[in-house]
Amino acid sequence: MTKANEVALRVLERLRPGDWQRMLAWAALVGATGALATLGFRASLGWIEHWLYGTSGLVQAAESLPWWQRLLAPVIGGALAGSFLVLARRLPRAPHGDYMEATVLGRGQLPVRASLLRALSSACTVASGGAIGREGPMVQLAALTGSLLAGWRAMPVPRRRLLVACGAAAGLATAYGAPIAGALFIAEIVLQSLATETLAALLIASVSAHATVAVLVGAQPLYHMPALPPLGGQALLACGLLGLLAGLVAPLYLWLLDLSKKAFGALQVPLPLKLAVGGLIVGAISVYAPQVWGNGFSVVDSVLQGGWAWQALLVILALKIAAVAATTGSGAVGGIFTPTLFVGAVSGGLFAAATHALFPQLLPAPASAAIGMGAFLAASTHAPLTAVLMIFEMTESYGIVAPLMLASVLAFSVSRLLRPDSIYASSQKAKAATDPRIATAGDLLRPDSITVQAGDSLAVVEKRLLESRWRHVYVLDEHGVFRGAIALHDLTGVLKTPHDPASPWPASLLQPDYPRLRIDMPLWEVLGVFEAHPGERLPVLDASGRLAGHLAKTDLMLMLRDRLAIA
Repeated sequence: MTKANEVALRVLERLRPGDWQRMLAWAALVGATGALATLGFRASLGWIEHWLYGTSGLVQAAESLPWWQRLLAPVIGGALAGSFLVLARRLPRAPHGDYMEATVLGRGQLPVRASLLRALSSACTVASGGAIGREGPMVQLAALTGSLLAGWRAMPVPRRRLLVACGAAAGLATAYGAPIAGALFIAEIVLQSLATETLAALLIASVSAHATVAVLVGAQPLYHMPALPPLGGQALLACGLLGLLAGLVAPLYLWLLDLSKKAFGALQVPLPLKLAVGGLIVGAISVYAPQVWGNGFSVVDSVLQGGWAWQALLVILALKIAAVAATTGSGAVGGIFTPTLFVGAVSGGLFAAATHALFPQLLPAPASAAIGMGAFLAASTHAPLTAVLMIFEMTESYGIVAPLMLASVLAFSVSRLLRPDSIYASSQKAKAATDPRIATAGDLLRPDSITVQAGDSLAVVEKRLLESRWRHVYVLDEHGVFRGAIALHDLTGVLKTPHDPASPWPASLLQPDYPRLRIDMPLWEVLGVFEAHPGERLPVLDASGRLAGHLAKTDLMLMLRDRLAIA
């Protein structure tokens, strides 16, 4: 081989994509498909709303309806939404059906039928005026695309989880036009990891989703802010005070949501009736204030323009919180992110009205509303960095970034002091279960193990090993109980001697003391077994000794690497 050929081979070897480069390509594909799923759901909602009301704006629709239709529409929508949830619950229960749980627990698999039924339920709630965000099902459907693609490629569990997270990031980026904040939200809230490789995949997915949206429908900031004058030092101090107040109010807001869930949970009625009761409360409120319908996007956009009287802001804030509590407490499926932005924006508007009474030129109302959104979001999610980037990307208003940072950090600090749990506490508690000291072999289980039985022929054993990339085939009895393993090199020795391929494999090939794992074995114990075993995989047995599947050392190393990146 010539020197030039050697150099060419080395260059080609360097340019050959590795596992991580291929993973980034999959992240880009998931981002694009997740954006398509999100846009499809948004278009479907728009079509339903236009078919029902002649307009796709829920607040406009509510204002144009007679009072009795405002009252009944959320009731009917709640009953339909509850019926779809009942159908979803009748399906075989998936251990981790929510994208947050599927990202950090289980096998990174989302149930298709249950996810679609939950999306239909959410569509009924949102289209009928339920005071809840539409981003929840959007993110769930986008995450579902990641789960399906990862399952199609039979990826290892940690890679599946990452692709589900990439889908969720794509859904957020599409829903809010915020690719950086979408990726950071999943990293900061769901994964609780800012590891470079993880964040890179999330960013690739978010950017891919954003580019897909820009090509198909165009990219515009979600909220339109008026031109603002530079904010001086006194305005910065006022924003710090706004952050402190947001940190005080956010725990109360979360407590009200929890209280509503407990109150509805105490109702011993069927789920459709429970959601109908929540809809009745929203409908009754909307008879007086139709602005409580939907996620509040149009109201927030209006508040960001300024011009609201403080009395109107105070009334709509109280009524919207009541409507959100009734909708989420009844068990409706949807997002809480956008309603939280609503509360923050209106609270910021109220703060501006209060400061204007004393210092008329101190803080413009639009700036106060936008900073209030970020501060309240940071206080509710305990994710100040995500909140800052989210508000900046949604408004594209650079002039508020410095006071927004101050308000968000102060709001987060006060809120966490008063209430350790954020609005996404359940997912963060689930995240604790992925600690290697707590997670078990069952969390990384692969069910597709190659097996033979005692009476099988040598030809069958040879065929199974040739079909597999593994060096051992597992031996089961007629009841599925694990009896040991046959090694490829031992079988090769037998095949080199004269033999009848149709004859049963000799018992001398069996390794009855082959290492095995219990399905409930903690991963730190699993690591110890692998230290004494040179192979790439080990069988996993259930409590009765039956083979449940196998655990690959690669999956274990990937999980441990991710855990160490967080530590």
